[in-house]
Amino acid sequence: HCEEHQEELKLFCETDKKLICVVCVTAREHRKHRLLSIVEAAEAFKEQMKNSLETLTKEKAEIEEVEQQQKEKISGVREQSDNLQNHITSVFAELQRFIAEKERNCLIDLREDEERILNAMETHLRHIQDKIRSIQEKRLKLQELINETDSLNLLKGQTPEFVQAHLTRGLDESVKGFAVVGGALVVGKYDHPFLMYATMRGAPDNIERVSVTLDVETAGPRLEVSEDRKMVTHDLD
Repeated sequence: HCEEHQEELKLFCETDKKLICVVCVTAREHRKHRLLSIVEAAEAFKEQMKNSLETLTKEKAEIEEVEQQQKEKISGVREQSDNLQNHITSVFAELQRFIAEKERNCLIDLREDEERILNAMETHLRHIQDKIRSIQEKRLKLQELINETDSLNLLKGQTPEFVQAHLTRGLDESVKGFAVVGGALVVGKYDHPFLMYATMRGAPDNIERVSVTLDVETAGPRLEVSEDRKMVTHDLD
């Protein structure tokens, strides 16, 4: 019932969107308003809701299509990420095998370089030690004769062979010729930049190489960057 007139609500004011009674129709506030019967108003309202429902249904279908496309994009990125993870793992496993092999070869080269250099130095050291033993033997023999108190026995030892072998008038020329044989490993061959370049130059083909632009400002003091900033060399001096 109408709260103001206590009459049954039989009409609907389309303008104010409210139910009214027949007495309300004569009221000034509803005089020029569009009025509908309750049935007409209900049907019109239902029609509006049907139109809104149809619109929402279309909107829902459209947004669901976008939702599906978004899900497919997300799924695609996740699949791509999984594939890339497998690729990265595979590449680094291959790279680790490759680097391990390069490390073994590099250590072999180092040992061979060491052996070659040390062989020459140790051979010369043995010659030096042989000469020292020979000199020491002569010294002991001379000291023995110097300590001899019997002149006869002393002079018996003065044979031509002894004189030639033990008595010298000056420093033996062969002793003057002894000098330290130098030798050192080529450090630059095993230094970080050169070693890295030599290693990666032979990297497996399935490890993709990328183009880089080097920053001259951040290069180390012993590194020389090319004019196109694509290559770097190491100053071994």
